[in-house]
Amino acid sequence: MAHRAVGDRDVNVAGAPQAVAATASPMTYSNNGPNTELIYFTVPTGVTATVARGGVTLFSLLTPAATTVMGVALVPPGGSLVFTYSAGAPTLTRDVL
Repeated sequence: MAHRAVGDRDVNVAGAPQAVAATASPMTYSNNGPNTELIYFTVPTGVTATVARGGVTLFSLLTPAATTVMGVALVPPGGSLVFTYSAGAPTLTRDVL
């Protein structure tokens, strides 16, 4: 199968974004499909969280009181993200490009 990338005319959009159920920390999200995916995540108030891909930390924070923080990460086909968090789970949404 040829490599596919965002912007390729043959890459089909898979529809509306979909919620992803968060599991216990550390949680691994894997893209098992043929298209690149965007993962939108929101970290709740008072949580220490990291997001890593390929052993590299992409995002690390402690959310302040009364604040939530949103982030976005690209996940290539066959790729994965590892979410680690101290308390409340992040809210995750998957969008296939």
